[in-house]
Amino acid sequence: MTAVSKNNMNPKDYQEYQEKNIKASKSQLKNYIQIYADTVSKVKNENAPELEIIKNNIRETYPTEIYFTLTDEKDDFVKLTLTESSKEYIIPVFTDIREYAIGSAKISELFLDKLEMKEITPEDISEIAGEDEYFQGFVINPHSQNFNMDCNGNF
Repeated sequence: MTAVSKNNMNPKDYQEYQEKNIKASKSQLKNYIQIYADTVSKVKNENAPELEIIKNNIRETYPTEIYFTLTDEKDDFVKLTLTESSKEYIIPVFTDIREYAIGSAKISELFLDKLEMKEITPEDISEIAGEDEYFQGFVINPHSQNFNMDCNGNF
């Protein structure tokens, strides 16, 4: 069982950030991804039993938070294609304002369009998946954690 921390980047905390500019850089999912990465590097096997609790925490936390992504001037999501010849793509998402600031600056260097921040929820991601057969999932904090999930929140 996972307790949802008051410091998650959940909608309430994001609203508080918008009003008072506090708490926006806290994400439980970001913390769980870091624990997962640290543990994988020690056990050297992504199927190790030590990871099951962490995987469950990631799965349970993902739907409770909001994320940030990038859109271009047409309000289309920034798409990172899987291969040069493929139409299949993933979108970058960021767990908090700090991750967004660093990651969006790096991604902006790759695109000529003016990019804007957009809030995105797990429900939004599910909706995109239902509408676009080429959408394969997303990468969380691509510049730092580079954690991939499919459009259903699985990894």
